[in-house]
Amino acid sequence: MAKSFLSVLQRIFFILLIAFPVLALSGAATFWFILDSPSDIKDVQTANITIEKGSNIFTVSKELEDLGLVKNSWYISWRFRILSRLDRIPPLQSGRFALEYGQKPSEILKSLTSPDGAQRVYTLLVIPPGLTATQIAKRIEQDGLARSEDVIKAVKNLATEYPVKANPEGLQGYLFPDTYKIETPVESGIKNAGISVNLAEAIVRIMANNFFRQLDNIDPGWETLTKAQLHEKVTLASIVEREYRRPEEAPKIAAVFNNRIQEGMRLQSCATVVYTIEETDLGKPYRGEYLKFNRRIFERYLEIP
Repeated sequence: MAKSFLSVLQRIFFILLIAFPVLALSGAATFWFILDSPSDIKDVQTANITIEKGSNIFTVSKELEDLGLVKNSWYISWRFRILSRLDRIPPLQSGRFALEYGQKPSEILKSLTSPDGAQRVYTLLVIPPGLTATQIAKRIEQDGLARSEDVIKAVKNLATEYPVKANPEGLQGYLFPDTYKIETPVESGIKNAGISVNLAEAIVRIMANNFFRQLDNIDPGWETLTKAQLHEKVTLASIVEREYRRPEEAPKIAAVFNNRIQEGMRLQSCATVVYTIEETDLGKPYRGEYLKFNRRIFERYLEIP
């Protein structure tokens, strides 16, 4: 009788030895694969979510469930915690994200923890040719990225980081016109002074770096120029840009100005008068009249030092 009972216990123990791993594997498979399914919402494509710096997974997962991006907040929360304990996933990244409906919780976690900016919300900053630093700063402010005064300070203060001749205008003329994809800050730089300063400096660096990258392509030998020589070329190019109406006119206008320089003549360019009035303190007393008369240039403006 005792032997029979012992035999039964051995069989039960043997079955359990087999059953527990099978159940564990089945549970793990259910957790990692079967429960990792997208939400049922299909009538909308994306939803935006903002993650503040220091946000925890419980708050974020609840918002994801409220938005209908995941079926269960507890699942994505526990999945993140387990992966974090195993050191298999980076921390949550702060920022604004545009998440697509139909993504699995694992895919959403990858987006929210990816340092490379996957599915982040960006602002397209469009800077057309011919804008001055002041105009660029106003456009950046209009896009809600940073305050114009912080951009102007960055233009002047960051010039020491580049091979630019020391001048009061800093990187004026060295900000390349282009369309820039700027990550939209969690809080608008217009409302937050700290964000505004940091973002203004970041944008100015992006534009200046682009300028010198493009300069490498256009004229690889530019580095043999002195800072003063480079500044003269950039200044003259800026004047030519304001003078022509069609791009094909630029070489002829540049040749005329270059000949005048060689002969020691004045440039006699309206663009220099306009710039003086619109951008400098010396021209500021004339600005109101200049704008009042629809940007007409009077001969008295030529007396501005």
